[in-house]
Amino acid sequence: MLGQIRLLYEATGRDQPLRALTVSWLPVHYETYRSAYAGLVAKCLIEDHNQRFTITDSGLRAIGAAPVAAPAKPVPDPAPRAVRQPPQAAPKAPASMMSRLFGGVLGRRD
Repeated sequence: MLGQIRLLYEATGRDQPLRALTVSWLPVHYETYRSAYAGLVAKCLIEDHNQRFTITDSGLRAIGAAPVAAPAKPVPDPAPRAVRQPPQAAPKAPASMMSRLFGGVLGRRD
């Protein structure tokens, strides 16, 4: 019966007239099919609406079809974070006149 329901779902969607399903039932096996239909309703795989039935999300999973999910709400972008810069060395003060003089006469020392 799940195979029959899957074919109906693929053709026209979740909401089906009950007649579309029962037309394929052989009269000899009608009571057996009716019991199976009642079992699917009891297991909440389909919902019975008198002359119509609807395939539930559980029913779609049972027949191997993925239920159509509601569109996801867009996730807002997180607040921008400040990029941390690595610390930079403080610039050296220019050398005084005396240190430049002695550095040139005695040789440079670091």
